[in-house]
Amino acid sequence: MGKLKGCFDPYSRGDIMSLELLLNKIVNNEVIIWAGAGFSLYAGMPAVDEIKQEVRGLCNGQEWKQLQSMKHFPDMVEEFIRLRHGSRKPIVQILTRMIDKNPGSLDVHKQLAGISTIDTIITTNYDRLFELAYGNRLATVFTDDQLEDADKKPVQLYKIHGDIRTPESMLISSGDYERRHTSKIWQRLKALVAQKSTLFIGYSFADEDNDLLITNVLKHLEKNDQLSYMVTPDLPELKLTHLQKKNIEPINLTGEAFVHHIYQYMNGSEKSVEV
Repeated sequence: MGKLKGCFDPYSRGDIMSLELLLNKIVNNEVIIWAGAGFSLYAGMPAVDEIKQEVRGLCNGQEWKQLQSMKHFPDMVEEFIRLRHGSRKPIVQILTRMIDKNPGSLDVHKQLAGISTIDTIITTNYDRLFELAYGNRLATVFTDDQLEDADKKPVQLYKIHGDIRTPESMLISSGDYERRHTSKIWQRLKALVAQKSTLFIGYSFADEDNDLLITNVLKHLEKNDQLSYMVTPDLPELKLTHLQKKNIEPINLTGEAFVHHIYQYMNGSEKSVEV
């Protein structure tokens, strides 16, 4: 492995030190990946706005006006289900059509799979990109019953919002989210994040839903000691301060660029990682 080098504008002087510390943690198997929806966009998975447009296509004018008044997407889904007399079927059909499909690419997920010192991944995504990239090396966990066999595989994937091929497991609406922290899976996650640093990738604090999600996650996991990191490019100063108050260090790269650089560095393909 070579020496990490580069310029890390426009943030503080500590940016390079933060990146070097994070890299050392990855080398020493001290990092958990926490992947959000943005990490799957390159593969052709839908953005929230695209899902909203599909929902709009099933609504009359009055219904859509009512849904638009919902500030957060899970609240919109909760109201959409109410308007459909409590049926989840229409939103599940939309998500299945948009997500359970052949990806346009798996390049970034395969590179992540090539970093041998990362063996724990947590995701809020329903898609199956990690399963496709890792193959039989991966244990997928989204129910308590799957925990027992998870440690038999070299890599564990915790799908805390469920899996697209098991609709009843999917947390979609705000009502669903109220039950997400009660399972044995979350007890396992509490233990994991107490031992390692968490690297959020595929999230943006410019998105209020992400801000609310991560704030609630960190609060629930009582994560106070271990430093967290977030890979996110070009955040304004106000958002940077907001992150640092939550004990989260920003890494000023896109998720795709970060994984590429770390993969090359870890596998000796480059003498240095330039950022």
